[in-house]
Amino acid sequence: MENHYLLVSKWISPIFLVYFTGLNAMYLILILFGSIKTYLRIRELNREDFTNILRSNSLPEITFLVTAYNESHHIVSAIKNLAHLSYRYKKIIIINDGSTDNTMETLQQALELTPIPCFYEDKLPTKPIRGIYRSGIHPEVIVIDKENGKKFDALNAGLNACNTAYFITADADTFIDNSSFEAIIRPILTSPETVAAGASVRLRNGCSLSYNRISTIGFPQNFISAVQSIEYLRAFLMRQAWEYTGGHYLLSGAFAMFSTDLVVKLGGYAPTVAEDLEIVFRIHRVLKNTNIPYKITYLPDPVAWTEGPSTFKALTRQRINWHRGLLESMWFHRCLFCNSKYGGFGLFVYPFLFFGEAIEPLVETLGYLFIITGIILGVVNPIFILLFMGITIGFTFIFTLFCLLIEELSFRKYPSLKSIVMLLVYSLVENFGYRQLTLIWRLQGFRSFYKRYAEIKRDSHNVNESITQALKKFVNKGETS
Repeated sequence: MENHYLLVSKWISPIFLVYFTGLNAMYLILILFGSIKTYLRIRELNREDFTNILRSNSLPEITFLVTAYNESHHIVSAIKNLAHLSYRYKKIIIINDGSTDNTMETLQQALELTPIPCFYEDKLPTKPIRGIYRSGIHPEVIVIDKENGKKFDALNAGLNACNTAYFITADADTFIDNSSFEAIIRPILTSPETVAAGASVRLRNGCSLSYNRISTIGFPQNFISAVQSIEYLRAFLMRQAWEYTGGHYLLSGAFAMFSTDLVVKLGGYAPTVAEDLEIVFRIHRVLKNTNIPYKITYLPDPVAWTEGPSTFKALTRQRINWHRGLLESMWFHRCLFCNSKYGGFGLFVYPFLFFGEAIEPLVETLGYLFIITGIILGVVNPIFILLFMGITIGFTFIFTLFCLLIEELSFRKYPSLKSIVMLLVYSLVENFGYRQLTLIWRLQGFRSFYKRYAEIKRDSHNVNESITQALKKFVNKGETS
């Protein structure tokens, strides 16, 4: 048995070594490029005059699309936050997606809703609309009450009612920092080719909102919220770098801005739990296919703060859906894989997502099984295992330290020394138990994907049909958004 293991090890060990070395090297490159982009953004901020931007009469009108399903505890605060933003040219559409709690009753009482007739034509198919209302307190607020169809369907219902050039998706538990919001407008004004823009999203668990500004003095409160905040910091710093390497692949559904006309022409949002990921894939696929110049911008500014899961049960469900959604989106757009027609996105970004994100849980699991088998057979040196773990933990700690350093030198959203120290401590603790749990959750994402495969094949066909129709529109009319 030992001889068989050693023979297999001779071939497999170099594969593991190359895979994880390459993956960590890529993460390091992304961190460095992300840091450079953040540094350049800070220099840019020092030269920007947001006062003049806000006073401009040529600012675009923007519609906030806020989806709500059983959000009675958060929805009123979210609406007040949006209504009190200093940006003048805004509309707010709340889509109640068939909530089973008292979300609709809460909206009725808080906003003094009045029924109004339907004022738009359905451009995208959705579940039936039960009623449309306007707020008597905030005239710019419209509420659409519909049957449950999940988030993608609720967004499509909001898009049907949207008549502005741009829209912003925002979750019902997301707060937007008024002092940072103007940053998302700048790409539209400076680059007409901008079709989508996103910004860093942070975790607001334990934070407070005062005069539409986020205070992080009291953060973090517990392990779950703190470790998620670390993940957000690391992920969003790396995302800055994708602009240099072929294009951004994800704008967070908690806060992202898109061209209304473009997304409607693309067929709206797809039936997946990762609708925010899939729509960006589709933008790249269609616009590169038609050689239409476009730009997707990602800003490091922490503009939006969202509520993260506060229990392991909720966190488990979220992470399973995240990985299943990644697999679904990549399956819908598998034609992008190593396809030179789609430039750097097809040749670099998509393959990295496949090898570094999609199948990484499978490779890591095989690595654990391989090491455990070697330990049981007594053919693996325990010192080597400890050294390997030390390097892995050390890399994660340095990564987190680097992210916090960039944060402290740039946006200073964590002014409390206690918060920074606790985040560093949690970055060490997460390696013992939490990291392994995330691995299990992502493996469950594979199982969930497999169980829905028949539906996914059907949805994939529908997505490709919508892309075919979109390509005809762009080619025949020579239109851009």
